[in-house]
Parts: sequence; C-alpha cells; structure tokens
Amino acid sequence: MIMRGIAGIVALILWYRPLAAQSTEALPPDAEAIYRQIFSLRLSDANQRLQALPPQAIPAPVAALLANYIDLARALLDDQEASTRYFHQQAAARIQAVQRLPDRSPWALYAEAEMRLQRAALWAKAGNYIACAQETRRACALLEENRRRFPHFALNRKSLAIVQALLGALPDEFRWAAEWLSGLRGSVLGGISELEALLVEGMAETLFFEEEIRIAIALLRLHLLEDKEGAWRALQSARWNARQNPLAAYSLAVVAARSGRNDEAIRLLEAAPEGEPFHPFWQRHYLLGVLKLNRLDADADQPLRRFARHFLGETGRWEACQKIAWHCLLHGDTSGYRTWTTRIAAARRPRSEQDHAAWREACEGPRPHPALLRARLLFDGGYYQRAYETLTQQPASHYTGDHRLEYTYRLARIAHALGRYDEAERHYRQTLEEGRLNPAYFACQAALQLGILYENTRKCAQAKTAYQTCLRLKPQQYRISLHAKAKAGLARLQKRC
Repeated sequence: MIMRGIAGIVALILWYRPLAAQSTEALPPDAEAIYRQIFSLRLSDANQRLQALPPQAIPAPVAALLANYIDLARALLDDQEASTRYFHQQAAARIQAVQRLPDRSPWALYAEAEMRLQRAALWAKAGNYIACAQETRRACALLEENRRRFPHFALNRKSLAIVQALLGALPDEFRWAAEWLSGLRGSVLGGISELEALLVEGMAETLFFEEEIRIAIALLRLHLLEDKEGAWRALQSARWNARQNPLAAYSLAVVAARSGRNDEAIRLLEAAPEGEPFHPFWQRHYLLGVLKLNRLDADADQPLRRFARHFLGETGRWEACQKIAWHCLLHGDTSGYRTWTTRIAAARRPRSEQDHAAWREACEGPRPHPALLRARLLFDGGYYQRAYETLTQQPASHYTGDHRLEYTYRLARIAHALGRYDEAERHYRQTLEEGRLNPAYFACQAALQLGILYENTRKCAQAKTAYQTCLRLKPQQYRISLHAKAKAGLARLQKRC
C-alpha cells in the first residue's frame, strides 16, 4: 500500500486523531463540523469554515490543531517537498502561538503535543530520525504533564498508548535509543491494550470518536501484530460510511485486502466518492490497481496508469510503474515491460522500501518469472487455491537459481494460508536452509512466518527460535519491517507462554 513502515503507520494514525474532550469541556458544534470535513477530505471546505469563524467560536488551541490537521492531510496526500515544508513551517508557528496562550484547559498542552507528534511522523517518513526522536520526546513530556494536571483527560492516554506500541515494534538497534529519548518503554501489546481499554470504558469523548480509536487499533494490529482478523473486527462499526467518505473507504479497503477480502476491498474503492469537494486522493487509484492486479484483472493497469500520470509525490511512483510493468509481462507485452522498467531505472535511488525494491528489480533484475508472479499476486489477493494450482502446474525442477528459492518460499506461504501446516513447515525450513546467505528477503520472511506458524500452534520454544533466526538474518530488502514483526512476535510469546 502507499503508506508503509512504522513512519507511515504513525502518520496515518495521527491523521485520524480525535478532537474530543472531557464531558465538562465539550467542543462547540463548529469544531465538530470542521473535524468531520477534514476526516472526509473536504479540506478546502474545512479551511474556509475555520477561517470564517470569529476568534472566540472555538478555543484557540483547538483551532490551531484543526488547522494543523488540514496541513497534515495535504502533506500526506500530496507527498511533495513543498507541502511538507509548508506543514513544518505552519506547525512551528502554531506551536509557538499555543505556548503563549493563557489557556488553563487540558487542550493547551494536548494541542502542542499532538502537533509535535504530527511533525515527528513526517520527519520519520522523510528519514530524519533525530528530529523525529526530539519531537516525540517533547510530545511525550507534554502529555505526561497534561496527564498529571488533568488525569481524567482520556486523550493523553490514547496518544501515549500509540507511541508505546510503535516503540515496541522497533528493532533492538533503534528501540533502546527511542525509549531513552521518549521516556517511554515500548510495548506493542501494552499500547494496543490501552487503546482497547478506552473503548471498553466508554467515556463520552472516546465513544463519540469511536471510529478514530478503532482505526488506530486496526492499523496497529494489522501492521505490528499480523492480526488480520482482529484488525478487520476493529473496523466493524456503523459509523463508517465508505460511500460518502473516501478516507473511510480506503481504510476499510486496506484492512479488507490484508485479511483475505480482496473482492470486498475492490468494491469499497470503486464505490468511494471523488472529485469536488474532496482533495485529490490518487493513492486510492494506486491501491485499486494493485488489488485488481492481485485478482489478475485485465484492466488492472488502468487505475495504476492514472496514478502514475497524476500523482506527483515522492512515495509509490516507481512501485506503481513496477506494477504496470508486471501487468505487461503477464499479458505477453515484453516491450511494455522494458519500457516501464527503463523508466524506473532512470530515476534516482528512491527512499521508501517498496520503491527501492522496484528500482533494484529494474536496475539489477532478474525479470520476474511469470508463473511465480501470478502465484505471488493471487496469494496477496487471498486467492490461495488459485495460487496453489498456478504454482504446482510445474514441478520444482522447472525453476533454477533464485527462482527455485522463490518457488519454495511461495509454496510455503500458500500452503500455510491453506492450513497445510506440515507442508508449509517443510518448505519454510527448506527456504531457510537454501537461502540463509542469499541477499533476497525470502529466508528472513520464511523464518518470520515459521515463527507465526509455531506461535499459532502453541509451539512456543520453536516459535522463539524462528523469530530469533529472523532477527539474525540481514536481507537487502524489507529488513526493518521484518525485524519489527519478529520483535512483536517475541513480545507476544512473553505474554502467551
């Protein structure tokens, strides 16, 4: 998907942050209306309404936070240096303005902390981890102070819980420093449990903004715990109106796709609104193209081409070109495949893991094997039986070199998804044995998935060994995300076993 890695999760969660207060400090209707407009990506309408309000209509810290949400949404959707730079400039000015306010409500420190966390998310997305850590530390200190002054202000707990969960997913070489800088001890399960407790407690502010709490739980469960069904259940609420809100449709589609509901995800995206008055949301077309490609649709390249033509941001462009090249390859258009991979290879080295993977494939190869590619896409779409039949049409001897290693790995993943655990375990182990020294990610991912298999079958000692094996391997691609998931697995084992 377009937002990947821990930085992307932070940014998306912070985008959804609720504007709620204690029941004794209810926000005026104007604040709620503007927030709803932001949440549904009617950013121009929200900005106009906010600017037209008299100074006393909304508490000043809340007005600053609303304006920051608008700029954050634009920075994330546009994904361009200019919009990101503008966000940081405006956020810095708003933080200074809030600091000068005589406001004695919990909103003053909370608004400053939230704006700092939003800045931290964009710093992390840009790879500036020192600035990210500094802002996160300041934000956490503000939230702790706000919790001391206003212990019943639930949103302090919510923000700290998300930071706690994300810190717990960092690899060891980063986590100790991040914990020291933030003053928090990372725990994926602890952070998610705190968020879920807020829902159960049912305080007025948390219930009113239930959907935002649910999206935070869903994203954390999906990306940090690999709990696909738990993530899907978290979003089952009557409050989600995907036909009127493109962001709600996108969020539901992301979780649906990752939980084996590819057809449902496509339906959600195709029915989502666009055009006036919504801010351009090209990432939706990218995701739709990927999901249709997973289903091997003949027209899967159309939304991808639309994204490549219109999106001017920095993240996902080359991955979209890669997917168009794959579509050409699967339909026998080798000339089209070369055209799109040449376009990728001519680009400067990308920052994101997925764009970099596309760039490496274009520059260094090898060209994907069509049968392996079909099986991979069908698996990603949750069409496991079709993927298994596609992959087993040829014997293992048909594949050589790196393709042979990929064949074993993909057969293991598909067998695992089909519940053929003995077969999956055998192929995972073969992938590990043959791929330990290979720079590809297959062996590291095999170790991670073997740990998940053992964990789900209550073989705790074997699961721990597999997760530790994953952490010892250093693939060229996806190392940080794979190690984060292995660390989350070890944390789960400590609680379960």
